Amino acid sequence: MKASKNIPAVLVLTCASVVAFAQTPPSGKTRQQVQQELVQARHDGIIPTTKNDYPPSAATVARNQDVHAVTKHPGERVPSQADLHDTAK
Repeated sequence: MKASKNIPAVLVLTCASVVAFAQTPPSGKTRQQVQQELVQARHDGIIPTTKNDYPPSAATVARNQDVHAVTKHPGERVPSQADLHDTAK
């Protein structure tokens, strides 16, 4: 009988904590900032990588940079920074 009296109190506390959690303001990076960091990482050759090669080796980074240059920067000598194709969605 005593346990059944505590159930409403537990439910109220649980609901209150969920509401308080849902109202916390967002902190950290925005979605756009994270997407731009991913674009820059692809541009720098850091990703993609495999779970067996993490952190990526120098050979993987070099290969990723070569693939990126061929597919995204045809005709350019050395792409040094993210450009229009990198920011397009």
